[in-house]
Amino acid sequence: MKEPSPSQRMAILIVEDDPHSQLYFTKLLSGMYDTYVAASAREAWDLLHSKSFGFVLMDISLKGEEDGLSLTRRLRSEEAFVKLPIVAVTAYAFPDDKRRALEAGCTDYLPKPVSSNDLHRKIAELAL
Repeated sequence: MKEPSPSQRMAILIVEDDPHSQLYFTKLLSGMYDTYVAASAREAWDLLHSKSFGFVLMDISLKGEEDGLSLTRRLRSEEAFVKLPIVAVTAYAFPDDKRRALEAGCTDYLPKPVSSNDLHRKIAELAL
């Protein structure tokens, strides 16, 4: 697979509060994409309003003032983010989690641990 030049690389936002998961997703994606990490909903909100992203990986169980589902609902209420692919990821892969993620406005859902192939396939399928 040919690596795009830096000027053509899509930016992906990884919204994840776990340092190990941050590192894992960054390593999986940084060869082909420009990756940015937000450890909280507030940090993600600020990044999304300051840079253009083609894809978001959203941990639905963020700790802190706001979780990933609430952040997704808030993003979907703004015209600029209506079509942005937001894929929920969580280690708590209960059947109800997928339904709740989709109802909150997530484009799709991937349970952790996410394989490299599944992640790259999902990005290719959904990215702007």
